[in-house]
Amino acid sequence: MTGSQWLLLAFSLLFTPVSDGACLPQEFTCSQGLCVPEDCVCDFTDNCGDGSDEKVCSRFKRCDFEEGFCDLIQSSDDGAGWTRTAEVQGLKHDHNNNTSAHFLSLVPVRENRTTADLKSPVFQPTQTCQMIFYHYNGAQHGDLQVLVQTHTQGLSTEVWKLPTHHQVDMWSRTVIRFSSNDTFQVVIRGQLSADSEASEVLAIDDLSFSLGCLTVPESSVPPPPVCPPSWFACGSGECIEESKVCDFTPHCPHGEDEANCPSKCDFEGGSCGWYELTLGDGFDWVRGSSAEVPPDYHGHPPPLDHSNNSTDGHFMFIKKNSSSLYPRAVLRGPWFKESASGCTMTFWHYNSGISVGAADMYLRINGVPNNTVLWRTLYNQGHRWHQVTVQLGRITQPFQIALAKISLAVFDGVSALDDVTFKNCSMPPAVAECPAHTHFHCTRSKACVEHLQLCDLVDDCGDGSDEEGCSPELQCNFEHGLCSWKQEQSGGDVFDWTRIQGPTPTINTGPWKDHTLGTSYGHYLYIESSFPQEFKDTAVLLSRIFQPTHQRGKDPSRSRQHCLFRFHYHMFGSHVFCLAVYLRTTATGRGHMLWVGYGDQGNLWHRKTLYLTSARPFQIIIEGTVGDDFNGDIAIDDLSFLNCDPYEGQLPTPNTTTPTVTPPASTAPPHSCPDGEFVCGAHGECVANSKVCDFRPDCSDGSDEFNCVNEQCDFEDGDTCGWTSVDTTLVPIHTFRWSPEQGESIHDGEQYHRPINDHTLGSPEGWYMCADSSNGGYGQTTDLQTPVISSTGPQCTLGFWYHMSGFTVGSLQVLLKNGNVTREVWSQTGNQGNKWRRGEVFLGLSNTFQVVFRVKRGISYMGDVVIDDVSFLHCSPPLPPERPCTPEQYACANGHCIPQDNLCDFINHCGDDSDEDPYICKGFGMRCSFEFDLCSWRQEEDDFDWLIKAGGTPTFGTGPSSDHTLRDPSGHYLYLKSSFPQAAGDMARISGPLLSRRSSECKMRFYLHMSGDAIGTLSVFRKSEGRLHLLLNLTGDQGNYWQRKEIQLSHIGDFQVVFEGKVGRNPKGDICLDDITFSPGCLLAFSAEEDNTPAPPAGSCPSGFPLCENGRCFAPGQSCDFTDDCGDGTDEKDCGTSCSFESGRCGWKSSLADNFEWTLGTGSVRSIRPSYDHTLMEEHGHFVYLEATPVGLRGDKAHIRSSVWKESSAICKLSFWYYISHKASGTIRLLIKTENDLWEVWNKTGNHGNEWNRAEVPLRKLRNFEVIFEGIRSMDVSGGAALDDLEFIDCAPGAVEPVSCPAVTDFVCHSGPCIESHLVCDNKADCADGSDERDCGHIFGVPGACNFNMNQTQWEDSCQLSQDADDDFDWRIDRQSETPGTGPPADHSPGGGGNFLYIHSATQREGDVAKMTTRTPFPASVGLCHLRFWFYMHGSDRMGTLKVYTVGPSGTSLLMWAATGNHANQWTYANVILSNPAPFKVTFQAEAGGDVWTDIALDDISYTAQCVEGGLVTPQPLTCAVDQYRCLYSSHCIPETWRCDGEPDCADRSDEEFCPTMVPGTLPPQDQCPDGHYQCLNDLCLPSILRCDGVPDCPDGEDEYSCPLLQCELGELVCEGSPGCIPLQRRCDRSADCLPFHSDESSCHDCPPLYCLNHGSCLVQRHGPVCMCFPGWTGNRCHVREKPALSTSSPKPEDTQLVSVYVGIGIGLLILVAGVAVCVLAFCTKKCRIKPNHMDYGMMDDPAFDCRAEPPSLHERPGCCPGLNPSRSDGRGLSISVYPWRREAEQASTWKDAKLSFANPFYNYPPDASSADYRSSEA
Repeated sequence: MTGSQWLLLAFSLLFTPVSDGACLPQEFTCSQGLCVPEDCVCDFTDNCGDGSDEKVCSRFKRCDFEEGFCDLIQSSDDGAGWTRTAEVQGLKHDHNNNTSAHFLSLVPVRENRTTADLKSPVFQPTQTCQMIFYHYNGAQHGDLQVLVQTHTQGLSTEVWKLPTHHQVDMWSRTVIRFSSNDTFQVVIRGQLSADSEASEVLAIDDLSFSLGCLTVPESSVPPPPVCPPSWFACGSGECIEESKVCDFTPHCPHGEDEANCPSKCDFEGGSCGWYELTLGDGFDWVRGSSAEVPPDYHGHPPPLDHSNNSTDGHFMFIKKNSSSLYPRAVLRGPWFKESASGCTMTFWHYNSGISVGAADMYLRINGVPNNTVLWRTLYNQGHRWHQVTVQLGRITQPFQIALAKISLAVFDGVSALDDVTFKNCSMPPAVAECPAHTHFHCTRSKACVEHLQLCDLVDDCGDGSDEEGCSPELQCNFEHGLCSWKQEQSGGDVFDWTRIQGPTPTINTGPWKDHTLGTSYGHYLYIESSFPQEFKDTAVLLSRIFQPTHQRGKDPSRSRQHCLFRFHYHMFGSHVFCLAVYLRTTATGRGHMLWVGYGDQGNLWHRKTLYLTSARPFQIIIEGTVGDDFNGDIAIDDLSFLNCDPYEGQLPTPNTTTPTVTPPASTAPPHSCPDGEFVCGAHGECVANSKVCDFRPDCSDGSDEFNCVNEQCDFEDGDTCGWTSVDTTLVPIHTFRWSPEQGESIHDGEQYHRPINDHTLGSPEGWYMCADSSNGGYGQTTDLQTPVISSTGPQCTLGFWYHMSGFTVGSLQVLLKNGNVTREVWSQTGNQGNKWRRGEVFLGLSNTFQVVFRVKRGISYMGDVVIDDVSFLHCSPPLPPERPCTPEQYACANGHCIPQDNLCDFINHCGDDSDEDPYICKGFGMRCSFEFDLCSWRQEEDDFDWLIKAGGTPTFGTGPSSDHTLRDPSGHYLYLKSSFPQAAGDMARISGPLLSRRSSECKMRFYLHMSGDAIGTLSVFRKSEGRLHLLLNLTGDQGNYWQRKEIQLSHIGDFQVVFEGKVGRNPKGDICLDDITFSPGCLLAFSAEEDNTPAPPAGSCPSGFPLCENGRCFAPGQSCDFTDDCGDGTDEKDCGTSCSFESGRCGWKSSLADNFEWTLGTGSVRSIRPSYDHTLMEEHGHFVYLEATPVGLRGDKAHIRSSVWKESSAICKLSFWYYISHKASGTIRLLIKTENDLWEVWNKTGNHGNEWNRAEVPLRKLRNFEVIFEGIRSMDVSGGAALDDLEFIDCAPGAVEPVSCPAVTDFVCHSGPCIESHLVCDNKADCADGSDERDCGHIFGVPGACNFNMNQTQWEDSCQLSQDADDDFDWRIDRQSETPGTGPPADHSPGGGGNFLYIHSATQREGDVAKMTTRTPFPASVGLCHLRFWFYMHGSDRMGTLKVYTVGPSGTSLLMWAATGNHANQWTYANVILSNPAPFKVTFQAEAGGDVWTDIALDDISYTAQCVEGGLVTPQPLTCAVDQYRCLYSSHCIPETWRCDGEPDCADRSDEEFCPTMVPGTLPPQDQCPDGHYQCLNDLCLPSILRCDGVPDCPDGEDEYSCPLLQCELGELVCEGSPGCIPLQRRCDRSADCLPFHSDESSCHDCPPLYCLNHGSCLVQRHGPVCMCFPGWTGNRCHVREKPALSTSSPKPEDTQLVSVYVGIGIGLLILVAGVAVCVLAFCTKKCRIKPNHMDYGMMDDPAFDCRAEPPSLHERPGCCPGLNPSRSDGRGLSISVYPWRREAEQASTWKDAKLSFANPFYNYPPDASSADYRSSEA
């Protein structure tokens, strides 16, 4: 078959009726057997082809309009109608294309809107009726509808409408099926708009109703009713008054009177009487569905209707067909007669589009010229329907609702209306009678209204009878003023209520109309919340005064009628705050609150009724309070009283005087509690003050906890549980402060920055504490704090929930306050989202402190900070245990018991830190707090690195406030920075030490902090052989507090732990780690303990000996010992040694824990660092300096440190040069760090000139120490302070004689050096001559010590060791191992002929354990007892473990030491510090390995003497005389009087250590003496120059109390208010520098009585009184004895005019010469009793000190005895510094012009004296 034939066949199948022998039931069978659909029968079209489907049609109701309208009836509202025609302009044929056939047409008439209906006969109820008709659309502005109108009710429902996309200018066929349970008519309605062209036409033709459409017999159709004019005829024939039509109440039986004005309309059945006012102007409201919305109106899918949420539903929308510049569409509703007082209108509105414009809804009242706006929307409201409710209220005249849409020429969008509903609008019906006691029977309308509605200014009856006979003085609608109400004038408010018509001036707040008239003509009162009003400003309205509501003798029936107050209020706006009503009985104050409303209540008038009761005359107060923005207007209207009687008098003024009441005599006996104890409420009970407020009631009545903070606080009912804020009575109303609040008090808009529901109840009724940001200004703070908490327990934790939401939320801090010291322990900043979050702060053991919640306000009101459910968890201090600790517990040194899991976790659980002692924690050797570095953790190759940080993280609003270890901003932790330059997905890893597969019961604990929006991921992996196994994965916000995590660790092979941090999507999300610890069951793999130093070339040095650069070798122990063993400095060069920085940093290392660092650099004139170095004194020389970074903050720290130096001499000093100027700023501190201690030895800050200054600091005898320089930023983004030319001087241990050792317990080898005492008699020679191993026979006499050289059956008793009964097998002794390839071939003793102890692993299973324990316990000691032994672990790689424990009395085992892995094939030495806070035994535990070659052996076990003594064993020190002081380190004696005199006299300077810094004592009251004086205890007033001068002038010496002990120059003043001395030049300069007594400005013109002591005389000079001292005395008041000197001189006057003084000097000189001669003779015959000089190496801070100065030579004056060592001079005439003065550089002085009271015979030489005879050495 050809292609064309296939095509013809296809067409014939499509367009030819089909017959296959039988038609379907719903089909018609043609005469020729073809089948056609039933709806094609009798439709005026030959569908069969033979006309058979059009033959039998007599029973069909049909009309082809050839002979008229048939049974169809047409009607028209405007006179125009359907016209029967065969031709019309634009249409020349019917639907069959017949030019002579007739049809019906509709054409426009006179440019008006044209509407015509064609009605069918009345049909019976049916479900099978069908209509077929043809229609023609030749109109661009036309519409064609089919409606079904129920005959009895008159209701019309649209069933079909001409589609908007219908093809124009052609006939179309339509089939419509009807279903009705009532008789009905079909209406075909055509409409043409007023702007239709004359050629536009609508047409219909060939209409046919099916057999199912049965007409109602004419006899059964009721005739049209006949009613009087102006009456309405119901369908049932009844007539009703026209005034009852459209009054929201159906009066016809079928509701026909409300059919054209229904109270509910969804536009599905028609427009419900709503119509376009200006139809045809090209901008009209039309009824349609989603499909009919023009596509060019929207960029999104058209809206579904609101009723059915479908495309088929109908609604009213704007259709634009015009380009008019100001198009206007007005949709008007039907006219309603009246409405009831509760009437509201609800509708759904859609207003979406970029140029959709605004819409107004207004109220039109018949006879009122102006309209009242009810509602308005502006611009685009989004792609959704919005529900709107407008209040109509009582309207007594006919009214109409209109919706006007105004747009500019550009209209782009969709504006639609749907689901209009009127509620509560019908008036009450008439009834025969009403309940007498509760209702009023209206006079004319016969309706019932409640008694509460009488005389309330609202016509509820409809005839006004409920408002008749009312007292005008009890009502006010504000139409003619305030009536009897008055504004508050006595200062009780801030501003007044305003009377107004129409809307308030501010949009989106306040009413559009009053309540009385319901129009813009009516008046009401409102408060204006715009400027100048501020948040919480109030306006008060006062009522008249009323009589008491109940009185004696009053008519009982009258008393049953309650006095009522009714009012209407309007609270609409996003920032409405509150409206309150009070009743007061006095002339001032608010009285008590009757009612209060908060927040946005919608754009509606609300009615409130209050019952009033008072036994006194009273007055009503209405108070409006302004919200925190201008959208907060509040209005009131229609105020009325019912059954209240006016009072003509005045209210009384409240009595403010408090009557005197004599308290009754106390019957309770006086308490007898001693001072320092709390008096309980229960008689006779006392508790220590330290137990008050400690979260445990110690009094039997609990009174010791009454005035304290509660453990749990949910703030319900406003109870603050002991938390206190500022006193609200002392602060202004607008102050930013904490206050208890409820969610139900918030107003609209505030819910976005304050929680609606509290956290406790999760409801608005719940309470919380809120810092309301509506008050105060930017940056203001408010505190909420506890009373002083006396003490807390070790697990004490503060938990709370906080809510911080809002665009400009500030910050919340938790502070701990001890006295005047406050530190931050937790903080959160910025918007945290609209939800509750948990905060937690670990408090631990603390004493005498307060907890403070501090809030800082953000930049605006949008950011309240709220807390709830604050709790103190586990905070009561622990009680002493009632029974001994269990084996699972650790016995603290103070007797408390704690779980072993709490050991060594960086938290003081015991309370005495004994659980965190570094010696106790030896078994937790791999723990790290990140305070200085990464410990044994290492960065891996990844995208970026983990950092160490102190304080908060750099990212705003994320990270902790402090670390976990110290819980202080100065503490450090590890953190992953998520902000720039890191990107989402970037990864950083750190890996821990290599752990042994032998680790058992191994777990890792750590603390993490993951807080921030969109935080990343923290993963913990186990890494073995390069493969990662995930152990923990955390993603997202984990809470803003440190959380503890614990992970069990084990693996069949050696492994590492890896922390991986991955950056999240948001930069606000730092991940932090701290305090990582491994349990004692975690063992280091042996490979991790090996020396990783690269092996030297073969044959160059023995194994383990590094190579010097010059080819020599040195032992590892010879590095960093201040001795150049190589000869070229190789062994010392990387230790942080002496350094000029010209060739690098010399081993000085920076800390990873710093925000910035010491930088190696050269001089720069333009930079803030020095312009030249000190070594070369040129710009190109090198030094280290504090770098200035762009993000640097004041207080940032940088460190450089040396390596660990092994030992230093007693006279070791560190010399260096520093540069700190105004430009190169900072603070430099020098710190010394040992294993368990860290202390400061020097610091400098401030401006020290634009030059290098020298400092020399004694280090003295130290062992295993580091030297650290700390630089501190003194200002933000600053730095520049520098160091250069560091030099260690005389630090080699043998640099001084006689020999002194770093510790008094050290052993002095016969060859000279010192070794630590625990190395003596340990079977290993540490002295070069072996003297430490001589005379050691006693060592094995200690129980538990043993060399095992005895009979195999006697070793347990001989060694006092016991095998444990609970282990798997036993230890044994032998001379050699049984299994070849493992175990030692001989014991450790020389020659190897003895026994050793070992485990035989060949017969054991892997993991079997053998234990051996000492029988006799050692006394408790921590860090003192040393166990020494030798072990042998060699054989297989599957070697087991060897551990040493101390076991306390309770059986608690503490791991002290462990070894695992295959060690060298030799005996290995171990020296273990044993510690336990209780008496302990020692257990050796060996674990069998994985095969037979895993024997473990021990030998030569010994203990130091400290183990037996339980304390330090100190050799007898050097003995000094009774009146002498023994220097602590250099073993010298000096006179006791030289101790703490301000001058170091010991070579080690120990005589000036541990000296007091302040005179003890408390200042007496200072309230009676004039300025410039000091008041003694006996009220004596002294000139304040006598304060803190070292001389007690008050009777009890209280003028020296609390004075700092400073070493000042002569002439300077000690000032208690200053950290330094007041220079002479600043005395009497008319500027007070010494606070608070102004001693520097005291006695400037006179000498106080008895000012100069010891026969000194006083002169008044430019800077105040000056004393001339006699020989042997010095000091400002000649009160200090001089130390012995070579010569003395009498006081010398400075004024040359004082002749008499010169005469005295002459006489004095003669006496002086004689004295000197005698002295010289005595010195030459006998050793002078002059203090020997040990200051050659003292601490110096002299800018002029020459770095090349050598140890001073003895420049002796003529006549000076040999051996005399006078003080060294720098040639500038320094004065000797004697306590309490400190010597500093002075100007050169001569004999002639020496300052009075500065006399010093050592320095009275001419300034040009240069010979040795005129020089002296520094004392």
